[in-house]
Amino acid sequence: MKIHAIWRSTLPAVALTALLSGCTAIHVRPAIDTPSAIRNQTGFSLPPDGASTLPPGVDLSKPLTSDDAAAIALWKNPQLQVDLAALGLARGDLIDAGLLRNPRVDLIIPAGLKPFELLLNFPVEVFLSRPFRVAASQAAYDQLAQGLVQNGLNTLRDARLAHADLVLAKEREKAGIAASDLRKRIAQLTSRRLQAGDISELDEVAARSEEATASEQLVRLQHDTVIAAERLRILLGLSLDHPKIDVVTAPVAFASPPLPADLLEKALINRPDLRAAELGIVAATKRAKWEQSRILVLAGQLNSKGIGTNGILTSPGVSFELPIFNRNQGLIARADADVLAASKQYLNLKQRVAFEVYESRELLVQAQDALNRLRGQVIPPLQSAATLAGQQYEKGDVAYLFVLEQSRGLVDANLRLADTEAAVRRSQAQLERSVGTK
Repeated sequence: MKIHAIWRSTLPAVALTALLSGCTAIHVRPAIDTPSAIRNQTGFSLPPDGASTLPPGVDLSKPLTSDDAAAIALWKNPQLQVDLAALGLARGDLIDAGLLRNPRVDLIIPAGLKPFELLLNFPVEVFLSRPFRVAASQAAYDQLAQGLVQNGLNTLRDARLAHADLVLAKEREKAGIAASDLRKRIAQLTSRRLQAGDISELDEVAARSEEATASEQLVRLQHDTVIAAERLRILLGLSLDHPKIDVVTAPVAFASPPLPADLLEKALINRPDLRAAELGIVAATKRAKWEQSRILVLAGQLNSKGIGTNGILTSPGVSFELPIFNRNQGLIARADADVLAASKQYLNLKQRVAFEVYESRELLVQAQDALNRLRGQVIPPLQSAATLAGQQYEKGDVAYLFVLEQSRGLVDANLRLADTEAAVRRSQAQLERSVGTK
């Protein structure tokens, strides 16, 4: 009989606990879909879950374009995969924020003259602070999801830069081979002229010095090509035993970029890190409200106790702390400071975005102007001079050394041309990242 009495007295508490436990589930609300946002802003997709192959249409046995490198990087870049895994951590924090604290049960078993006693203590303040806690955690989740879109843009930018660096390294190596061969022939001709008594020994020493310098530079350029290929391989997340990477590039585009004001307006709308900073202010504000809700610590109680011949009596009660000394002042002040810091961070980032847009656009215009001058004003006269020198040599009007000297100027100009084309590609990649979209 006593057991049945205990059960009847505790049944309301058990039912209340079961009812409250149904309120603990929290579902992640994907306010920001990181994969979709990256696809919309870049035109490239993240891999589906469990994908281990390459993006559709990409073949590593063929030379990679800049777009191929960007697509592979989004699929396989190791650091981006680590960054995206942080969403799972944020999801766990959000689930934890929605959970209620477990009720506490103190049970005294009747023995001898000691009566049965049961005390159920359930924290009530969690119902007051839970909405604020969940809102703060949700805002932090959204901020992280938006910030990861910027990580995707950075990954694309880095892949394009690494691709442009490898293209440049190959072009510089090709120009280095031509320069080394040219100076070797000049040195050989100079040596013959010295033997014939046409020049002094000082001229022959200078020619041999230039030949040695060109050979040393060629070795350095060959190492630069290997390093650039390895850097691109790491950014693309390809294995160490992967075959040598080859690249190909499209002709440099000469379309003038939009006006700075138009680009800045576009950047302020599309930059994911700027949106993440705005969400950071929202998250900090919601954390401040959560801390303000934690002033009162309140718990509901249900006490069941055996009292003589009256059986087991159950009565409710309340337990709470008096907020006299500790009213959560420290954490509230810290949360308010976080709001101020998030606001300042947003303003700072907004200024940096404007600087990045103006700088990257100016660098692109500068590189395009330099490339136009090289192609239109510098290289054509050098090509004409080299062609004319060859024609005069065939007629016997000039020595072959003069032909080589004219060709050397053209080789050096082609090397500058490769550097300038790479500068245009880098600037285009930086501008795309600065604006936040293609």
